[in-house]
Amino acid sequence: MVKSKIIKVVSKVLKKKESEINLKLKMGDIREWDSLAQLNIYIELTKKFKYKKHDMNKLSKVKSVKDWIKYFS
Repeated sequence: MVKSKIIKVVSKVLKKKESEINLKLKMGDIREWDSLAQLNIYIELTKKFKYKKHDMNKLSKVKSVKDWIKYFS
């Protein structure tokens, strides 16, 4: 469930089809995924999961869809 929600958010922010988003996709793999998109993904995911606990050390290591799933699991 977490995986599908994250893929949906990432595809929305990057303006890509969900079928184009996979676990190995990471920042820089596609032109649309830059630092601003990374921030927007984070903002959308924190809203979706009502996430209030922020670990900046872990957050700084998030670079891929798989990393986002780990962060919010």
